[in-house]
Amino acid sequence: MDRRTLLKLLGGVAALPALGKAIKGAGIKSIKAAGKVLPKVSGMPEWFGPLVNKIMKEGVDVSPTVKRVEDMTVVKKLEIPSATGEPEIITLTKNKTTGEISIETNLGGPGDTPFELNYRPPKSDIDLKTGKEIKEPGEFSVVENRPRPDYTDPGNYEFDWEAVSKDQALSDLERVEKITTGKIKNLTEAEKRAAQRKGYYDSPYDDISNRYPEPDYADGGIASFAYGGLTKTVPPVSGPDPQGVETLFKKRYS
Repeated sequence: MDRRTLLKLLGGVAALPALGKAIKGAGIKSIKAAGKVLPKVSGMPEWFGPLVNKIMKEGVDVSPTVKRVEDMTVVKKLEIPSATGEPEIITLTKNKTTGEISIETNLGGPGDTPFELNYRPPKSDIDLKTGKEIKEPGEFSVVENRPRPDYTDPGNYEFDWEAVSKDQALSDLERVEKITTGKIKNLTEAEKRAAQRKGYYDSPYDDISNRYPEPDYADGGIASFAYGGLTKTVPPVSGPDPQGVETLFKKRYS
């Protein structure tokens, strides 16, 4: 059985009168409610689904006009007042075809740079040769500006956008959690992440050493960082980077 035949068969099942009756009344409410719950993926915070719902409900729609189905996206922006007078901007972009969601904030990342939360839903497909179901588990990651070794110049490092897990992230995720739920569930984790964020800014080479294997240099390299090795790179300035998260997102969906 090929995929087209299978889809026709499934369409026929959905059209059965018994199913039509089930959709009436309370059934419709159940289906609508289920649509607001994101399928869980490994590493996804509990508050991510509610955050998506909040932005979809309260955000301003700035979705682009596109011609191709695969480019259809929903883009919503939510402004959060801050003590500085400059609102925090949280932008949600959802690809209607794949279900992938990206949420970018304009501050709160390491060095007060932007950071991005990426969600790829689990999905299943059918192997046309065997007819068996193929399942993909989905993924959650945080994209943030982190230092990495410059292997062409021992003792030097550079900053780049990197996808890490929630547990590895230095970005102020708890701030986003509080915006979503009104509280921070794990204060200990928040304090630990804040301390790591400060340590990253004061000593970027420690962050590199924790995430990258030490290269086999005769002398110099990451090992030299621990003893005050020279570096020509400085932490990024506060504020959005023109080559930052938003640029990466555009490249990903262009």
